[in-house]
Amino acid sequence: MEVCESAVDPLEISSALEFDGLSDQLARKRYGASDIFALAEEMFRRVPRRPTEPERSADPWQTSKVLPVLHGLLYGLPTACFAVSTRLLAGRNVLIILIVSLLASWAQSQGLAHLGYARLGRAGHAQAARLLLVGEGVGLAGVACALAVTSLVVHVQVAALIFGLGLGAYMMGATVLMVLGGERLLLIALAPGVLGSATFLILGRPAQLEYAAWVAVAATPVLALTLAAARSSQVAGLIGKTRRARKEQPAGQLVTAAELRDALPSAGFGLVAASLLVFPIAVAGLGHQVPATGALLASLPLALSMGAAEWLLVWFRRRTQRLMRGTLELRVFTPRARLVLVAALLQYLGAAILLTAALVTIASLANLVHLDATVPPQIAAYMALGGGMFLALLLQAFGSRTVPLVACAAALAVEIATRGLGVWGQLMTCTGLLVVLAVYAGVLLGSPVRHAY
Repeated sequence: MEVCESAVDPLEISSALEFDGLSDQLARKRYGASDIFALAEEMFRRVPRRPTEPERSADPWQTSKVLPVLHGLLYGLPTACFAVSTRLLAGRNVLIILIVSLLASWAQSQGLAHLGYARLGRAGHAQAARLLLVGEGVGLAGVACALAVTSLVVHVQVAALIFGLGLGAYMMGATVLMVLGGERLLLIALAPGVLGSATFLILGRPAQLEYAAWVAVAATPVLALTLAAARSSQVAGLIGKTRRARKEQPAGQLVTAAELRDALPSAGFGLVAASLLVFPIAVAGLGHQVPATGALLASLPLALSMGAAEWLLVWFRRRTQRLMRGTLELRVFTPRARLVLVAALLQYLGAAILLTAALVTIASLANLVHLDATVPPQIAAYMALGGGMFLALLLQAFGSRTVPLVACAAALAVEIATRGLGVWGQLMTCTGLLVVLAVYAGVLLGSPVRHAY
């Protein structure tokens, strides 16, 4: 009876009957059926479908609630060092160096993270650590080359070049540590720079402490690089000894051409995303337009909100997997999955808005910024950009990397073309990006096939 209630066609019933030893002769003798297949068809017709629930499998998307919060802090805390750099570094061309360093660092760190996670999943910690150790040095060399070329075009102070190189060093080291699960080590690396910067700002930026602030800020990238190299060397060495003890095959090629090609969309997305974030600040700083106060106020909350984005990615996975198990008809799944997507997006935007409101309130009460009519639209544009980035990350988590990259690149091109409109052009572009990615995500993630793995 249970087989009949759960069967999807008569053949499944006939197979079960044959497995129990029932032959065509017995089917005719006992049940008056011409053969076993006729009996299976009659049973399938008479018994209503009441499939039994399968055993509940373990949730593959269980994750620590503390880890996303820690990641959010790790994304946001380095911005304190930028607040110090605006006082310690003077000159119009300093902003150019910082932007070049940020763009080169983001692009290479995203590409390195993709390579590291891909190798981690395919070959384990040893080969991933080996690849990351070399990639850390290559990425830092790439940042140094970008800064060297920039220094040939514009005249900059040596201090600005050192700060830009330090930014790249921190990004490379932080990428390696986070891929290898060394978040606590990264907190140790951040401690001197963040604590020194916070102390310098709280004391009113006294001139006599500028040198000490420089030393504190410089310690962070040095520690990040050192701890990342130590961590990757340790992991590669320990796993390597285990492999030799088991007489396994030695590690093969460090990185293949196919892996590098597969990492290009991630590197491109890092470059475009960083460009969207810094473009309004660059226009304001280099073009002497309206100060990008709103952009500066929104940068820290957006960085912190990446922790909420990380948690919501897992939340979306868990809800859609639960929906797949509880939905009997595929046509019912699509609208429900889209509602879950809308809920995830609204939760992210809510978290980003709350973080931004808290920072604006603190900055206003402390008289750190002067708020005017240009600030709300600037913050609104960055909130829309944050929503677009969240959807882009969600799509990439489901294997769609080309469309988010193209959409963000198109948004950057539109923002550059409409820079004369100021913040209203940015708001229009970022809102358009959010709408485009939301529509595409609704179409793509509404398909049950995307949630089958």
